[in-house]
Amino acid sequence: MFDAQPNRAFSYSLSFHAGQYRLYMYDHAGGVYSRSYDLHESPLPLLRILCATAFAPASWLGMDDTFDCRLHPVITVDATQYFIIAKCFSSSVIRGRATNVWFVAKSIPAGSDPNNIFVVKDSWVNVERQLSEEQILEALKDVECVPKVKEAWTVQWDGQDDSTSLRHPAAFMSHFQRPCDHRTRRRLVLTPAGRPIMHAASPLEVVTCLLDLVIGKEFVFRFDVV
Repeated sequence: MFDAQPNRAFSYSLSFHAGQYRLYMYDHAGGVYSRSYDLHESPLPLLRILCATAFAPASWLGMDDTFDCRLHPVITVDATQYFIIAKCFSSSVIRGRATNVWFVAKSIPAGSDPNNIFVVKDSWVNVERQLSEEQILEALKDVECVPKVKEAWTVQWDGQDDSTSLRHPAAFMSHFQRPCDHRTRRRLVLTPAGRPIMHAASPLEVVTCLLDLVIGKEFVFRFDVV
């Protein structure tokens, strides 16, 4: 579901078994679930769930209103909208960073102007990381082979930073005897935008890409940048 709907941040589901039902919620910190209810003795919670599913705003049901998947898909980073050209990479994991990478353009048709084409990286970042990806790239901004950060933004949900902790409060997680995997949804706009290495035009282009990686790594370790 998350792979087919890149604009989905979390998902609810219902299970029924032997006259019992239970509500589940899945996001990129894992899954949680309610206690079991008897279908005949406790029909009211089920009615509330069905009414919420039918009438609640789409964002309350897990849809990301900063990602428009209509005829020309648009992804928002802060106050800027970018038209999606193509998907570059998509992680298939549910629990974890769940990274999606998109080729985007500020205007359509995209053309070949490097000032119009960018890469947007959307991922759920562990808040306990010592250094963020943005900080690492900023420290490496003078290295020729490293992409530059044009914009960085924390996705907003209901007026606050979108985080797995919003749906996994500590009091609730205590019933599962495990802490929440605290992740915040971040978007980076990077430049320049290059083709994926599997689309290289020649073996020489592949070798050139690998050489750039070696040069970047050497710079990091030699000058202790990060």
